[in-house]
Amino acid sequence: MSQLLLIRHSQPEQDTTAPASEWRLSHQGRQLCQSLAEALKVYEPTRLISSMEPKAVETAQITARHLGVPSEIAFGLHEHDRSNVGYIPDGERFETIISDMFAKVDEKVFGAETANQALGRFSDAVNGLLGEYSDESIGMVTHGTVMSLLVAAHNDIDAYKFWKSLTMPCFVALEFPEMQMSSVVHKIVK
Repeated sequence: MSQLLLIRHSQPEQDTTAPASEWRLSHQGRQLCQSLAEALKVYEPTRLISSMEPKAVETAQITARHLGVPSEIAFGLHEHDRSNVGYIPDGERFETIISDMFAKVDEKVFGAETANQALGRFSDAVNGLLGEYSDESIGMVTHGTVMSLLVAAHNDIDAYKFWKSLTMPCFVALEFPEMQMSSVVHKIVK
């Protein structure tokens, strides 16, 4: 049985004038990547692969540099597509929308894809990369919603509660091909 590390990107700099998919890491977010690398070392990843979103790319590149492993970008690992939604400044309202999305997985609650469409796209990308790098221990730097959807699909957990528990950055170790959680690391501190 092999292990997959699903890594949530580090802390972004919120830019209310740009979609979240274009946000870059904050100064603190870049600093946390060193601590993330330290926490990942015990799992001995040989490669980090990120979504195409800048905050994930930066997280992967900085963390990989600290680990001394290569990093690359892959299609399909991006967050639930919210490209048609502007910035939602009210955190409570945003959480309610996310909760509805997890509860109504076949409806477009917000964004350009349903939760199940995001899960299908993300699962296809993960499985393709696992096949391509079957002889390596890889970490995939991605996003909270799609991580939660995948983990909940293969484990007896509530996707919304899991999403709420995730910090930036954090990671979950999954045994595959079953995708069963073996550990979750939430506290990455500088």
